Amino acid sequence: MTKGVVVKPILSTEFSSRGQVDLIDMQSMSYRTFKWIMVYQDHLTKFCVLRPLTSKRAAEVAFQLADIFLLLGAPVILQSDNGSEFTAQIITELRSLWPELSIVHGKPRHPQSQGSVERTNGDIKDMLVAWMSDNNSTDWATGIIFVHFSKNSAYHAGIKRSPYAAMFGVNTRVGLMSTSLPQEIISCLQSEQDLITTLWHQLPASESQRQQAERMVKRSRTELVAGEIGDNIALPIPLVDRGRGDPRNILGVIVSRSMNDQYRVATKSGILKGSYSRNQFDICPERLLKESDINNDIEISLREAVIKSSFSGGQGFVKCSCNGPKKCQTNRCKCFKSKQLCNSRCHNSLNCVNK
Repeated sequence: MTKGVVVKPILSTEFSSRGQVDLIDMQSMSYRTFKWIMVYQDHLTKFCVLRPLTSKRAAEVAFQLADIFLLLGAPVILQSDNGSEFTAQIITELRSLWPELSIVHGKPRHPQSQGSVERTNGDIKDMLVAWMSDNNSTDWATGIIFVHFSKNSAYHAGIKRSPYAAMFGVNTRVGLMSTSLPQEIISCLQSEQDLITTLWHQLPASESQRQQAERMVKRSRTELVAGEIGDNIALPIPLVDRGRGDPRNILGVIVSRSMNDQYRVATKSGILKGSYSRNQFDICPERLLKESDINNDIEISLREAVIKSSFSGGQGFVKCSCNGPKKCQTNRCKCFKSKQLCNSRCHNSLNCVNK
């Protein structure tokens, strides 16, 4: 009987806690003296660096890794799928180049942790083939520079962002193409002075937009004066929550106000659930309800408050969405079950037997 693989994923908690190095064999299509591609990947951010190699000797791999480590920092653990002896030789070479360096090698051929860089190798091969086809070139030693950038710029499902964004905290930039300037303007720019002139002409539009926003905020503050605790308010009642003879608003009293300008409202029947923003109610010029008139002991929904103050029992949120002929004659229909007739808000079925 075939047994399943026991998966014990290795998790990294910070950048450079684990680095993974692997080699891609390009001997069948060597370019000049280059026959291998070295792939170095940070296990947490999935940020990878590619370098062309003339051989797979530990000394050459270590030299390229030293160049990467002196730029990005050296990991605590260096892992390779080429065996512990190969990794140990690399670390020995690295220490000869950088005596202060101290790292250890991870488990070789560990599928749960090495699988990430193996998938990266597959993506790099596919992207490199596409680059050579698009550029009609066999110079893959140059192509891996562009593949390296594209790979780190692409969204990674495992970390929910691109490796570049995980590494540097921002999305990749491609000069002026990363700005909001139109393509026809970018194509005309040649010098820094051209760019400054273009941006200066665009400032009035952004300044006008800022002024418009300030006017909107000012008008909002003027028309929607902040409420104070104890103020009487008129809170609109949704159509589905009130009966035909009920008023359109319910009278309440502001009982609290948060730092975010969210208000709690109490009625004669109790404190309404949830909070309300200033644009959801109107402040009454007179205080018709006093603190002694409201109930602070229970918390109820707006619908319950309307029903308790309604002369007709309130409309309530009862409607069905039954489809097909004669579907509203069992308890599966909300209207039929509550002994109410279906109305135009339910459906447009002419065959409804509960109208």
